Amino acid sequence: MNTGVKSQIYLMLESIEDENVLNQVMEEVAFCTSKKDIAEHLDADQVNELDKAIQEADNKQTIITWDDFKKEMHEWSGK
Repeated sequence: MNTGVKSQIYLMLESIEDENVLNQVMEEVAFCTSKKDIAEHLDADQVNELDKAIQEADNKQTIITWDDFKKEMHEWSGK
C-alpha cells in the first residue's frame, strides 16, 4: 500500500470546495473500488470496440473534450 499516494489524494480532496465535484469523485471512486469488471457484461462487439478504443488511446489517437469524457464515464458506470 502506497501511503504517499493516499496522502496526496487526501490533500487534493481536502482542497475541493465544490460539493458537485466531490460527489462526482465519490461516484468514480465507489465504482472503481467495487471490484466490478465491466467487461463481464459486454458482448463480443462491445469488447472489440473497447479493445479498439484502448489501442487508440495508447497510440494517442483520440480527441475528446473533458465534458464528453465525464459524460461517457457516467454512462459506463451505470452499466
